[in-house]
Amino acid sequence: MNKTRSPIVQALLAEIATFDEAAAHRRMLPAGCYTEPDFFAFEQTEVFARTWICVGRVEQVAERGDCFAWEVAGEPILVTRGEDGEVHALSAICRHRGEIIPCPEKGRALRCPLHFWTYDMQGRLSGAPRMGDAEVVAALRRTVQLPQLRVELWHGFIFVNLDPDATPLGPSLAKLEPLWAGYESAGVTALPPAMSDAPLPWNWKVQVENFTDAYHPEFVHHGTHDFAPSILAGDGVRFTEMKPGDNAIVRSVPLKQPGGGMMQDGWGPNAAFPAITTLPPEQQSRLTFAMLPPGMTMMFAPGTVAYTLIRPAGVTATYAGSDRVTYGGWLLPKSTIDLPDFRERCAAVSAGGAKIWAQDVPVNVGMQAAKSSRYLPNGMYGPLETTLQQFNVWLIDAYKRAAAG
Repeated sequence: MNKTRSPIVQALLAEIATFDEAAAHRRMLPAGCYTEPDFFAFEQTEVFARTWICVGRVEQVAERGDCFAWEVAGEPILVTRGEDGEVHALSAICRHRGEIIPCPEKGRALRCPLHFWTYDMQGRLSGAPRMGDAEVVAALRRTVQLPQLRVELWHGFIFVNLDPDATPLGPSLAKLEPLWAGYESAGVTALPPAMSDAPLPWNWKVQVENFTDAYHPEFVHHGTHDFAPSILAGDGVRFTEMKPGDNAIVRSVPLKQPGGGMMQDGWGPNAAFPAITTLPPEQQSRLTFAMLPPGMTMMFAPGTVAYTLIRPAGVTATYAGSDRVTYGGWLLPKSTIDLPDFRERCAAVSAGGAKIWAQDVPVNVGMQAAKSSRYLPNGMYGPLETTLQQFNVWLIDAYKRAAAG
């Protein structure tokens, strides 16, 4: 297998092979993991294509005939609600000559724009004009099908995996299950995020490392994150244990007052989205940050569950969608959505998120630029960076599995 990989990838995998768990907790990954296009291509094939990737929400395909397009590991896919009422993930590549099929207008079939081959919402061929007589077309309809990808639904999120032999998603997210009861009893529904229209100029790992780092808010987010500190007398950041097979890296921080949340100027006591009354006191008093590598991050707050979807397009080109980067990405109860000033509240949350994001952008740019420096250190981790160490372990395990495969 290694013979088919570039010398750059082979050299990086050889260096990674020297990392045991102690090393993963002590030092950063090699810089080339963030800067080399060949290594990014390796990640797409061996990490993103073999991992459960969140592509959206069931609200986006609420009715039969609904469809949205996405990419997983560079593969164009269509997520549909089929005639059977089920959610399907289909390859968007036409089985005739390989043209990419777009989502149609509601009520229309999937149609290849090149020769107008059509498929139903379960990917079955419906029509193939001028391919022969009725008997030939009938034979095609019996045998031609857009490839179906594995799908799992998790609390309304749609996850897709290109690997037909992947282990089930649900058990890998077990540590997050206790958080859901109070939200779901309030009947939350999603306002999905808009994706960024231009890629962010850093590696996807810089994006998620910034999210999960409990050390930087005190310094980078002075004034916007003070209400939810990682250090508070007697009660600060809490980390969850990372066990083999986990696909959730989790930490939580206290709020200075219960029920707080995002306001126009960042985290504060007068949350724009009111606290959900069915949440237990513990969840009224803390924010929980969860990374579901490699493509999703979540925040469980008293008034909402906010989420970000991440879609890498290149080694230093990362698309993302959330209230920090664009707009939306919220799970909210109907009582909040029905408030007469709901739009103004959404705008306030977006304004607060934008202030936090404006503080993150220059440090992310700096982190990416430093990966090309001859003076880049091996790095070291302090007690507030446990989740970064856990992410290292997750990545190294994924890389080693690929190298051995």
